[in-house]
Amino acid sequence: MIAALFLSWASLWSLPPSSATVVANAPVDNTSQEDPRLAEARTLLFDKEEKAARRGGQICVQVNNVDAVVLLLSVLEETAGRGQGFLSPPHYRDVAWEALIAITDPYARERVRLELDDKRAAPRLRQWCAEALGIWGAPEYGGSLAKALKDKDLDLRRAAARSLGNIKSEAGLKAVGKKTKDKDPILRANALESVARQNPEGGRAAIIKALAKDKDAGVRCALLAAACELYPDSAEELCAEAREHDDWRPRMQAVDSLGSIRTKTSVDQLIEALADGRPAVAERAITTLQDLTGQKHRRPDAWRAWWRDNRATFVFPEGRPATAASGGDTVATYNGIRLVSDHVAFLIDKSAAMGETLASRGGITKEEAAQAELAQVFEKLSGRLVFNLFTYELAVRAFSDKGPVKLAKRTAKQALEFLDKAPLQGRKDIWQVLEMVMADEDIDTVYLLSSGEPDVGLYVHWNRITMHLKDHNRFHKLVIHTIAYSDNKWYRDQLEKIAEATGGEFTWFD
Repeated sequence: MIAALFLSWASLWSLPPSSATVVANAPVDNTSQEDPRLAEARTLLFDKEEKAARRGGQICVQVNNVDAVVLLLSVLEETAGRGQGFLSPPHYRDVAWEALIAITDPYARERVRLELDDKRAAPRLRQWCAEALGIWGAPEYGGSLAKALKDKDLDLRRAAARSLGNIKSEAGLKAVGKKTKDKDPILRANALESVARQNPEGGRAAIIKALAKDKDAGVRCALLAAACELYPDSAEELCAEAREHDDWRPRMQAVDSLGSIRTKTSVDQLIEALADGRPAVAERAITTLQDLTGQKHRRPDAWRAWWRDNRATFVFPEGRPATAASGGDTVATYNGIRLVSDHVAFLIDKSAAMGETLASRGGITKEEAAQAELAQVFEKLSGRLVFNLFTYELAVRAFSDKGPVKLAKRTAKQALEFLDKAPLQGRKDIWQVLEMVMADEDIDTVYLLSSGEPDVGLYVHWNRITMHLKDHNRFHKLVIHTIAYSDNKWYRDQLEKIAEATGGEFTWFD
């Protein structure tokens, strides 16, 4: 039996990795040694219902062999739709990804490494293979990831550099070290962090230098988080330097990093950060102080007075105190969520589902409710807000292609007209609009309104959206608040997870 299984595995091993789709869709040979459960998995993974596809993925995890991985890779490789009544390809891909990273058999994982090595395979599939290898973290993957650093596809190179931070490999360390001065900021930062994670003392000098001299503020932001984790003895000093940066992102990361340091001198810095010129940074300093001390103060002067009187005798509370409820001077709310930032983007769903009625708003449509919410915010904050507005369905459209504009009567009127004229049509792609807003370095807070989970896009399930969102957000520090106009719990859960991934709030209306 063992010999027969080995022959079955070896025959698949000899196939080129790009043959995964052919194998998955080929008629099953009843004389083969394939695990009979995979016949059911194949049927389920190609079902019209997402729940059935998930069961197919779970069967692949249970089978846990090369055949199962080949089947999962074939689903990940899909880009074309399956026809009427089926979900869009990313729904199936996200199901397959969830199953793939749960595979534990070393030979099955090796099949993923071979897929990464095959330059005939699609770059995006190879990128995901590189990400999976990084999650698994075995030293033998270092050579393949090192070779991937030379690929022409930038996203693949970025993923390979990131994954090498989880792998102890001499070949990987040498290769990624050559990318620490790459012209692409994300690849450069990933390489610097990976070197430091593989060899903390050997990579220390390069990270410290980059924190002081790198021209990209996003790089400094991402590396500060890593440096404070890897070099806690230098964390407070590095945060103090970052708080002097002209760009708000390193300053925000400094506040976040200080929140993990339980010393009186870290509190000193957080008290100083209350005076930060970017309201979102000052607000983060308040909530961080509340978490660290258990105090409920909101006003900077109250914090300063309390710390002046209590610093000498203060003892950090045991455990993690419950965060004080939001409060303070609330000028405006958007669907019940406070606006504390002055650099905001509103992302508003314009898919066909927004034409449905919203029972909680007296039976008006979701589109009308979204318009009314934005109008009242504009009325209350005129002259006090820099903003942009994005509508999204299959396509994304920005109110201002040149970036955020100051809110005034004229720009408010133009933005509301822009929103009103955008037709309701088709399905929605949330990942695309998130990528677009993350490209704007000036926006620090986002309000994402949606009628439900994404229908289409590169990623649609919260597990994959949040994974890549967190990775991007190392450079951006966006807080994303999410609002669901939906009574579907599954849809609401998707949006709630997006908010949780960035420290934002979530609310919903039926």
